[in-house]
Amino acid sequence: MLSISDNLVFQGDSLMGSGWSSSSQYLVYPVLVSGIIIMGLICHRSSSSSKRFIKRAYLEPDKPIQYNLKPVTGVPRLNGWKLRLYAKLCTSFFGKLGFVSYVFKKAKFDYFRKVHYVEPPSFTPNPPTFDGPAAIPDEPSYMELDSYIRSSHKKTDFDFLTVSDFYHAYRNNTTTPSDVTEWVLSKVEESKKMKPPLCAVTQSDEETARKMARESTERFAKGSPLSFLDGVPILIKEELNCAPYYTRCGTTFVGENPVIHDCTLAYKLKQAGAILIGVANMHELGMSVVGYNIHPDHGMPRNPYDPNHYTGGSSSGSAAAVAAGLVPVAIGTDGGGSVRVPATLCGVVGLKPTFGRISFGGNDVSCHSVVHAGPICSNVTDAALVYALLAGADSKDALSLHQPQVSLADFDRSDLSNIKIGVDWQFFRDSDGEVVRVCEEAVNYLRNKTSGPEIQSVEIPELEESRIAHTMIIFTEMKENFEENYAKSSHKLNPENQAIYETVNHVTARDYITANKQRTRSIHFLQQIFNKVDILITPACAVTAPKIESGDLGSGCSDIATSLQIAKYMLIGNLTGVPGLVVPVGYDKNGLPIGLQIMGKWWQEDKILAVGKLLEGMLKKEQPKIFFKNDLLHQ
Repeated sequence: MLSISDNLVFQGDSLMGSGWSSSSQYLVYPVLVSGIIIMGLICHRSSSSSKRFIKRAYLEPDKPIQYNLKPVTGVPRLNGWKLRLYAKLCTSFFGKLGFVSYVFKKAKFDYFRKVHYVEPPSFTPNPPTFDGPAAIPDEPSYMELDSYIRSSHKKTDFDFLTVSDFYHAYRNNTTTPSDVTEWVLSKVEESKKMKPPLCAVTQSDEETARKMARESTERFAKGSPLSFLDGVPILIKEELNCAPYYTRCGTTFVGENPVIHDCTLAYKLKQAGAILIGVANMHELGMSVVGYNIHPDHGMPRNPYDPNHYTGGSSSGSAAAVAAGLVPVAIGTDGGGSVRVPATLCGVVGLKPTFGRISFGGNDVSCHSVVHAGPICSNVTDAALVYALLAGADSKDALSLHQPQVSLADFDRSDLSNIKIGVDWQFFRDSDGEVVRVCEEAVNYLRNKTSGPEIQSVEIPELEESRIAHTMIIFTEMKENFEENYAKSSHKLNPENQAIYETVNHVTARDYITANKQRTRSIHFLQQIFNKVDILITPACAVTAPKIESGDLGSGCSDIATSLQIAKYMLIGNLTGVPGLVVPVGYDKNGLPIGLQIMGKWWQEDKILAVGKLLEGMLKKEQPKIFFKNDLLHQ
């Protein structure tokens, strides 16, 4: 066995080679030994010096509460060769030695190394318990849900198709599920041939869709449809297991074999008679709220309100398909706004239920402690109905088992005078000027409604800490989940994700545990606020959909400042597990949608849906630039 000194001599001789003189050799050894001694002293001093921690009182914010969200400065937007160079630097040997540490600190991922918490960590949001038994609840019957959709949807000059339109058209023999399915399949193909292509749908098995449509048509001919969703065309995000499709998660290397067994969510949709048209595009591995995809077999998703702008992500194809009129319902997942962001930027409705409300049984979950599944729809009623159908306990997902009865009893009421809405005005107004103006108009609309809710001012503590905790948790869990794929196929990732993965390598076990201690605090702070109010309202996104620059098409982009503005109001909902609904409330000067977010107490989806349904009345919707009008149902 070589001793340390023997090893140094061996290395020294190897490096010097035969051309070195003996006197030169004698000079090298003292230099090496001196260097080692100096480094040892530095390391000893660093490890022995006492750290100064920011001490936090147990479950108490600083008094007075400080609004501490700060905009990111000094970080350029990267695309093209600059982004590829950045990724190469992060993944290189020298980059891993030093540069990535700089990026890690710039992202404030070292924040929790300076903080001392006494709270225990919460490794899942653990939604508060509820009044009632802890037994597995019964799901609402299809007949109960049907009662909410029997009245016709009131149309304006322009409006999206709704589930109600399909419900009545099939029952009135206006059209059939087979005819509708043929129309959708043809428009999906048409959308792929546009310049630029919409890129909302990545996979579609036409024969499977036609078979489902034929069976649905036969049921209607016999007068025995399965549910309000029977015959309704639906898309499902590419990271949810749905036979016979590939669960590629927006990549070229995940999901190499077609799915054989449906996840619980897909199974419920099929049992209800919905027609699964295919799977929807998404941001690669769901690792951004921008929503791009640079792989040729996926393509860059386009915003129907302006195809030169992003959809938002990561459920980009789901939102684009609904906004473009291809389908009335699409299913997404939301780990950091990935249902609510694209719904907002594409001008439709998105619902993230309480954590654990909709089962992830039968799926490989990429970020298990922050991700939720939820519907993207053209209106609040459809979101409520699809949510109620999908929600409920599932033995395949332990996190779904402890939940109260799903109820829509209060969602369609007109009197909201007993609901109290909280607004953190400093947080609310930390947005683009047009977003603030439109969202304040929405709050005033609610305030001025007869029998409308009461508006109160509140303060949400430690928003910056919550943001950092969420970002660290979601990326750490994603990296762990895709570790095997990353080890084999890291070179196939888009450049931004390569850089993110290398940065997350610097997260330690202490970092992750402390981030989950912050989660404990954030949950507690929201509990205290919800003791005073029923609802929290914020803008949905602080900016409207960003523009797709030409350099983004081949490489994607890294735009940290804009990404944080897009996700600013989303992350606390994923960290704490509270339900959130986004509803379009206006447009900016360029015609791009602006949305409002409604968050509620754990398990009280019916209340946020009630506020959202009331809020829908304020907006006269504008038709997107890309819109497929279904003349089979538009009469």
